[in-house]
Amino acid sequence: MSYVIYNIESTVLVTRDTYKTVAAAKAFITRGERKGTVVRADVAIAETGDFYANIEKSVERVNMMSGKTYREGVNTPSYCSPSSEAYWSM
Repeated sequence: MSYVIYNIESTVLVTRDTYKTVAAAKAFITRGERKGTVVRADVAIAETGDFYANIEKSVERVNMMSGKTYREGVNTPSYCSPSSEAYWSM
């Protein structure tokens, strides 16, 4: 099992890292709070599989080649998205 940290409102991942335990994820949040880069009230921890299946929001985008609209997760990297030039130039 692994865990991710995400913004509660937007479901955007705070970091692309995954953590083996909840304690490790909480430690990252604590370190971020001390540095001033993370606000504990704005983030949550979820199991990786549960996050991608049930929590992550999706956005509507337009396929660059066909012009058709489709939905994908907010955390999809641009090079994996048919809506970006990087996807089609590989």
